[in-house]
Amino acid sequence: MKRRSALKLMGAAAGLSLTGRSWALDGPYPSRVIKIIVSSTPGSATDLAGRLVGDLLFAKYGQSVVIENRAGAGGVIGMQAAASSKPDGYTLTTGGLGHNVLPPATLRGLPLDIPTALLPIAQVAEFVNALVVRVDHPANSVSELIQYLKTSKRKPLYGSNGIGSSSQMTAELFAMRTGLQFDHVPYKGASEALVGTANGDLDICFMNLPPTLPMVEGKRLKALAVTSAYRARQLPQVPTMQEQGMADFDVTSWLGMYAPAKVDPAIIAQLSDVIVTSLATPEFQARIIGAGFEPKLRNASEFQAFSAAEFKRWSDVAKQAGIVVDYGGK
Repeated sequence: MKRRSALKLMGAAAGLSLTGRSWALDGPYPSRVIKIIVSSTPGSATDLAGRLVGDLLFAKYGQSVVIENRAGAGGVIGMQAAASSKPDGYTLTTGGLGHNVLPPATLRGLPLDIPTALLPIAQVAEFVNALVVRVDHPANSVSELIQYLKTSKRKPLYGSNGIGSSSQMTAELFAMRTGLQFDHVPYKGASEALVGTANGDLDICFMNLPPTLPMVEGKRLKALAVTSAYRARQLPQVPTMQEQGMADFDVTSWLGMYAPAKVDPAIIAQLSDVIVTSLATPEFQARIIGAGFEPKLRNASEFQAFSAAEFKRWSDVAKQAGIVVDYGGK
């Protein structure tokens, strides 16, 4: 029995199949292309994380990895596609706070039960949100921004990468803490919201650092603050919200890999070990940091417990703030 279990684990370590055949009968793992569904647009934080994992799986097994972007409806379209795939371990998906926790915590009537439809495999990274404005904005600090918005003759706009995203929740927290009233403009993805901010269509945007960093470094956006309790190593000159008088303002996001429910626990355990072990190497640690993330690894059991705790935390916040609304995605 032990030998049989060991052989199953060896098979699970080799790759992902796109057919419906049982993983145990497909021969050495992997025998076909690995597929990772990303529930957001190219260049987003979840996309970058998915490509990192795709690269490490290719490096480990020499098997091609296909990244399939299925953006829309706040990530629900991609998650539905992943959840409805064969539970044979041959299709993975990226996810995290903005897709797997905040939507079910803030939206009623979702077309799938996200916490039970997708199984956490491993946490990949943590990252902050950055408060950005157009590069020629007159404000150069959070206090100057608040004063500017309070004297505005119109209701200011903030953008996000979808209803129930960490981008929206951070902006709503900012509104609650400052007494400002905003109109929310949800975009399909992070890139569109950032471009809208750079073009002056939006007044502010709290967006994940990975997709934001290139536009800040390229002088297309101005970063006024980061939302964590610590300064981001990628933007050490940008102070935190707390340093600028927003006491206890601490918001970080996180990302990981998931699989459809009912995947064999042996596959989950094997992939968890491969992902965590590979991402802990100096090469991938450097790539994680370079992409705008903070290395924060959790194996399957740790990630499952953490995800459950985060879901409870944000569900309680949403109820207390009265921001649970009906799902309107298409």
